Order: sequence, then structure tokens, then C-alpha cells
Amino acid sequence: MNNIEAATLYLCRCVLNSTSADASELSDIDLDSLYKFCEYHSVTAMICYALESAGIKHQQFLQAKEKAIRKNLLLDTERKRIQKFLNEEHIWNMPLKGVVLKELYPRLGMRQMSDNDILFDAEKRSEVSAFMKKSGYELLNASDLYCKEWLKKPVYNFEMHFALFAPGGNAAFYKYYKDIFSKLIRVDNDGYEYKFSDEDFYLYTLAHAYKHYCIVGSGIRTLIDFYVYLTQKGDQLDWEYISAELEKLGLTDYEALMRNTALHTFGSGSELSTEEEEALEYMIGSGTYGTNQNFIKKSAKLLKADSKAEYVFRRIFPNMAFFRKYYPITEKYPFLVPFVWVYRMIHALLHRGDLIKSEVSAIKTIDNDDLKK
Repeated sequence: MNNIEAATLYLCRCVLNSTSADASELSDIDLDSLYKFCEYHSVTAMICYALESAGIKHQQFLQAKEKAIRKNLLLDTERKRIQKFLNEEHIWNMPLKGVVLKELYPRLGMRQMSDNDILFDAEKRSEVSAFMKKSGYELLNASDLYCKEWLKKPVYNFEMHFALFAPGGNAAFYKYYKDIFSKLIRVDNDGYEYKFSDEDFYLYTLAHAYKHYCIVGSGIRTLIDFYVYLTQKGDQLDWEYISAELEKLGLTDYEALMRNTALHTFGSGSELSTEEEEALEYMIGSGTYGTNQNFIKKSAKLLKADSKAEYVFRRIFPNMAFFRKYYPITEKYPFLVPFVWVYRMIHALLHRGDLIKSEVSAIKTIDNDDLKK
């Protein structure tokens, strides 16, 4: 761990535990480099609060904090407008993830938001899409697996979920969350807004984080989310229930790893185990949204590819299991595979060109030895 990474964790620890940072601990830190690393992990607003407690003011950090506060306020106002429509149309809905977590952070804007996520009645997809279009939103993704992402300039980004996990992803997650409505709690007896219990919110946060952790990686903001939730809610949670549900989800080991790594990194000062150090190092290198390098390494393992050439070949020419999973029609009509393959290639070139370029660029940075590990 280099000095920028160590300083970031130190400053996060100060903020999260309501202590002032010591300016002498930062005397050899280049603030411009610190800012870039914090941007990579979406913690610039949090670090700005910590720097201010040490009497340090830096223009980029101050601007990032003001931007984070403004965006949180704008997203909150717009989300309430969207939920007002949902409630008036008798469409049940529930804010997800960061929308809930940010309220547990010590200061406004400290939990930076890129978007807001809302789960709603899947049977009302067409009505919700029509409302978003009428409200001036542009549809960013054509996928219809579990959510649609909508953007309206300058800052409004909403992921409207009609399911929590896609059918082609983690089978245990999809099965568990397929009919989740029965577990939801109505916020108001006369309204249509719902919420998770504290235990179920924690479980969903884990499942969502695990999806990213395993595919592309996730950064230290995820670890901070766990720390904030555990310190705010941990003593009140029904851990017997959580333990039983973790078994169903296959998340027992991951939960223990994230909980201990978070608490030991930002809380007690206890030394991290070797496994926790490896997890922390992985997350430090992943940034907020993970990396293409992580994706390729994970994919190569799943594809059983031992070289870059083999990886590229198997990405272009998937096996039948892939087609049956992502294009179910090919299971019943195998003769359609060549046509589906052509469709897949044309769709990728037309709609995923930037992603293909970034994956190709990432492949160039990876050695064959990395894929074999």
C-alpha cells in the first residue's frame, strides 16, 4: 500500500469515527495525487470533510464536496417527483442501495451518488417508461433483463428496476429475489412506497456488492458502506435470521470477509488477516466501478482460457451453454444458433462499440501468465 492509499484510509477512518485528522500525518502527501485517487473511488467529498478537520483546504476537494451535495439534493428532489407519479398511479415502489445508505452517513453529500435506483412493479413497465420519456429522459440501455437506465441532463440518472437480478446471472440470487415483494414492508398504510427490513436491506446490499466484486471488482466506497451500516445498525440486526438467509444465497464467507475487513480497516484498529489484506488490496485497485482487467481475468477463468488468444476466440465464439443461457430460444431450436451469433455480433458493434474498444485495450495490458493464475 502506497502513501496515497494509506492516507485515504486514514482520512476515511477519521471522518467515519468523528475525529479530526492530524495535519502532520499528511505532510508528505501530494494533494493533487490524493484527489485523483479519491475520485477513482468516489470518496472526494468525504475526504474533503476530513481535510477541513485538519485545517487543510484544497480547491478541487472543495468543489467535489459542493458538487456532491448539490447532486444529492437534486436527485432527492427528482426522485420524490418520480415516486409521486408512482404513488398516484398505484404502482408500488422502493428506493434501493445508495438512496438509503447515504442517510446513514455523518454529513450531507459524504456518500457520493452517481444515480438513484428504484424498484417498482414489473407489470407497470410500459407506464413507467412512458412517464420517463415524457419527463425528458433518454434511455441509456436497450437491455430489458432487470432494469432500465434513464438519463436527463445535467445530472439526473435513474435506474428503474423491475427485478433485482437478471435471470442469466447468479442463479441463487435470481431465485431468492424473483418474488421478493412478499418480504417488503409498506412505509405508509395509504401509500405505495415500500422498504426492506434492516436485515433484508443488508442481505441485498451484500448480494449486489458481491455481483460487482466477482465480475469487475468494487472499491473502498463499498467497504465504507458496510462499515457505516454495521456501525449504525449492527447491534439491532437479527443475526440468526441473516445467517440462515446467507446460507441460501451462498454469501456466508463473503459476508464475513466484508464485515471483518470493513470493521478492521475503519474501526477497531485490529490487524487485518492475510485474507482481509488481499481483499482490501483488490478493492483499492478496483476503483468504484471495477476494472476491465478484473473482468477479463474472471471471464478467462469461467471460459477456461489460458491465453489471450484463447480468451478472444471464446468471447467471439461462445459454447452452446452460453447461447442456451442468454438466448433461451436456441435450446428449443438449436439450428438458430448461427443466426443468433450474427445478431449478437451486429448488436455488439452497433451498441457496444465503446465497451469492445475498452475490453480490447485492457486485453493488451494483461500477460498470459495473469490469465493462468
